[in-house]
Amino acid sequence: MNILLSPTVRRVIARRQSLRQLLTRLSITIVVIAFPVLASAQSGSPFDSGLTSLQNLFTGTIARVASLIAIVIGGYQFAHGEPGAKKTLAGVAAGTGIAVMAVNVLNWLWGI
Repeated sequence: MNILLSPTVRRVIARRQSLRQLLTRLSITIVVIAFPVLASAQSGSPFDSGLTSLQNLFTGTIARVASLIAIVIGGYQFAHGEPGAKKTLAGVAAGTGIAVMAVNVLNWLWGI
C-alpha cells in the first residue's frame, strides 16, 4: 500500500503517527507522575475515619447507654432478691468496665 502513496502523503502520515506516539507517551508520563502525588494526598487509609467513628460510637455513647440499662436491670434484680443477682451485678460491672474503657486497654496493651 505504501507504493501507491505519494511521498508527501507518507510524510504527513509519519508526522501524525509520531505526534500520536508523543502524545501517548506524554499522557502516560503525566499519569505516572500525578497519580502517586494524588494518592499520597490522603492522610492514611480511607477506612481510618470510618473505623475511628465506629470505635468512638461503640466505646462512647452506645457503651454508656447499654451499661446504664444493665446497671438498672441488675439493681432491680439485686433489690428484689433474685437468685444469682450478685453474679449478675459482677458481670455488669466487668462488662461496663470493658466496654467503656476498651480504648484505654488497647492503649495499655499495644499502644494503639
